[in-house]
Amino acid sequence: MIPTEFVRVIVSERSLLMTSVAYVEQQLQHVLESRANELARETGCIVRQRKFDGATLVQTLLFGFQQHEHASLEQLASMAQVRAVSVTDTAVDKRFNQECAQFLHAVLQEMSSVVVQAAQAVPLKLLKRFSAVICEDSSTITLPDELAELWQGCGGTQAHTAAAVKVHTRWDLTRGRLWGPRLTAGRSADRRSPLNAEPVAVGSLYLADLGYFSLPRIVARREAGGYTLTRLQARTALFTRQGEAICLDLELPKQVGQLKELEVLVGARKLHPMRLLMLRVPKAVGDQRRKDLLEDAKRRGKPVSEEMLRLADWTILVTDVPAELLRFEEALVLLRERWQMELLYKLWKQQAQVDEWHSRDRWRVLCELYAKPLAVTLQHWLMVLFAWHDPQRSLVKLAQVVRDTGWTLMEALIGFRSLRCAMRLIRRRMQSGCQMNKRRKHPNSAQLVEAQAVEWA
Repeated sequence: MIPTEFVRVIVSERSLLMTSVAYVEQQLQHVLESRANELARETGCIVRQRKFDGATLVQTLLFGFQQHEHASLEQLASMAQVRAVSVTDTAVDKRFNQECAQFLHAVLQEMSSVVVQAAQAVPLKLLKRFSAVICEDSSTITLPDELAELWQGCGGTQAHTAAAVKVHTRWDLTRGRLWGPRLTAGRSADRRSPLNAEPVAVGSLYLADLGYFSLPRIVARREAGGYTLTRLQARTALFTRQGEAICLDLELPKQVGQLKELEVLVGARKLHPMRLLMLRVPKAVGDQRRKDLLEDAKRRGKPVSEEMLRLADWTILVTDVPAELLRFEEALVLLRERWQMELLYKLWKQQAQVDEWHSRDRWRVLCELYAKPLAVTLQHWLMVLFAWHDPQRSLVKLAQVVRDTGWTLMEALIGFRSLRCAMRLIRRRMQSGCQMNKRRKHPNSAQLVEAQAVEWA
């Protein structure tokens, strides 16, 4: 006989899942149907409806580029047939104009504001100590120079840097939620992220690289009930808890592998209590860091300070998480997780090819630039909904399932099948063969977090 409590757990989990599925179905109907039609009229993309309306157009491009990252006009016209819209490739081509680009950008902003997260946190003890473990990063996409008036580039020594867009994203590793993708001009600094205004969840932990280091925001985050774990920015003022200035060089550990921790006050004006964590790394690691710093400085056309090159021999962190909640070694494990953002952008670029197009027409380029992030946002919703509970999930394999089956949602949105039926199909496909391979020699991220393994880098 099955225990009553066990049955209650199963029923509860199913109830949470059904609630989440219903929510996503509702948001799909709202954003890709009713709201899309409204935005098409507001942007002037659809003035007089003939064959395309806003919903049909955005879904044709979203699912078309989702299934074929370099979809031809013929393939897009074929995708429109899923909604029983018969158009020629020439008719599709004529839709790539300024108004269509504005429309797709508006839909992207609408879709990126929707909150989709897993009902249950990923079952990794280190992550579950926090209400959320949030990573933030950006990625720059170079555009044709003709688009510099719309998206100003960041300059540098590389060719074709007059126009670029910067994609900003936050990602909660505990429940999978995305903030973004949000777009800014390529020259905008990470510290001016459009996500800075997002509210802070009590008990959350924020991870980001040095481009996001801002002591005022660290202080504001702690006052709101959140925590920060970050590398220390060079030349940041440090004081003892008694207010005496700290000479960092005198405190750095001398032996490779040596850990050292100090209670400090950070900042020259508003002294913020934090823990200073220092680790001496092997020479090979330090040399590689210096090489990366120099290459990045050359690419940006900006110098790198001698202090940054010298401090590459140490991992130096600051955090306001109490020691009883996060030990030094655990902080090193979590710091490595910020690289999950690199893997997410790699997935978007290599598989969805959000940074590539086969056209010289600037409006088609912009339409692809906005349609492909729409596709990867929907892709992420489905991953979170059906696979986030498995720490060994493979984003690459799950993305392939979405590319193979995503068009069924387009069919369901017009009523040729139920959305619930399409969702069940995608869920079944994600339940088999979408796990990462466990490795002994080079463990994957979930294995390292579960084992709380520390790496030098």
